[in-house]
Amino acid sequence: MRPKYAIEQEPKEYINELIIETENAIRRLEPKTQNTYRHLATKQIKWISRTNRQNILHKRQQYNMNCIKKTLQNNEASIARADKSKAIVIIKIEDLNKKVDKFIKDNNIKQTNKDPTGKYQAIIQHTLKKNNLIIEKQQYKYLMNIKPAAPKLNVYIKTHKENEPIRPVINNTQAPAYKIANYINKKMHHLINLPNNYNAKKIPMR
Repeated sequence: MRPKYAIEQEPKEYINELIIETENAIRRLEPKTQNTYRHLATKQIKWISRTNRQNILHKRQQYNMNCIKKTLQNNEASIARADKSKAIVIIKIEDLNKKVDKFIKDNNIKQTNKDPTGKYQAIIQHTLKKNNLIIEKQQYKYLMNIKPAAPKLNVYIKTHKENEPIRPVINNTQAPAYKIANYINKKMHHLINLPNNYNAKKIPMR
């Protein structure tokens, strides 16, 4: 989950998040009981705020993180996740780049001369407008990434294999088709009743 999820937050920050999350939870209750739970939650949150006002644990943890970052920079090293485990790997940046270059070469991956993200965004936008029988106009803005970007490559290190190759992990959340792909996937699951989560064709043994 990366180190930032294990760092203590500043009291002011997590109190604000706690208030928002508590209110969202209360709104799911029956209207008659909401004010009662708001009163109880307010007392509890005030108590948490008073008792944690002098908490400086987040400062000590952030100082330790800054020391780790500085050590990595001085040694030209980077942190990567291990494949099939929750361990982290400290690796020289030069060695990591070599592993990535080897993966690109071995899989005949070629670099494009121009970023096609804008082109794909325009195609998806045009397609959405043409399919008004499937997708309502009010949904267009929710199915388009406002600031699309090419998917980013992250790598995991296969520490359990010889020479420790990489496993590529692509982050598609900013890609032009990410939201519409999720929408279509949910739509298909709703309309098509598949007996299993994963379906594969069975090939007879010879």
